[in-house]
Amino acid sequence: MRSRAEVFRLAFESSLLALAVTLGLVESLLVPPLPVPGLRLGLANLAVLLALASLGPASALRISLARVILVGLAAGTLGGPTGLLSAGGAVAAWFAMWLLFGLGRDAFSVVGWSLGGSAAHVVGQLIVACLLAGSFAPLLLMPVSLAFSLVSGLMIGYSARLLLARVPSRYVSLA
Repeated sequence: MRSRAEVFRLAFESSLLALAVTLGLVESLLVPPLPVPGLRLGLANLAVLLALASLGPASALRISLARVILVGLAAGTLGGPTGLLSAGGAVAAWFAMWLLFGLGRDAFSVVGWSLGGSAAHVVGQLIVACLLAGSFAPLLLMPVSLAFSLVSGLMIGYSARLLLARVPSRYVSLA
């Protein structure tokens, strides 16, 4: 039998996964394509940041990977290049956020985690794009993609900070 705390963690993690999938689908279906291929706002990363701050790195990774799979299944992109780009970006973003998280909350806030994750997501996607294309040509998109990722990372990071400020501290310190 699970304790109340375990049930709460499971329910909270499931809720954050539902949020990530919903935001990912909304972004993929409703947000018009941006001028540079692969640019996204990264709305689903809001749920990953909330998970990292409240449940820890393992939960954030589970949510990030499950989101890639579920959105890929729903959008029909799971087995194709888009799915691979999404997975590469998600893993790179989580890794960067995990490293910054590991340095301690005094070193970087959730905004810093978001910026690092956003930039790493771009780098991860472009590395996968280079592998898929068999060329370094996708790296030409790096300057524009990184500039956009900084704006997006700030937006998502500050959104996460605002949400976390309104959550009782006993829930934020579950990590």
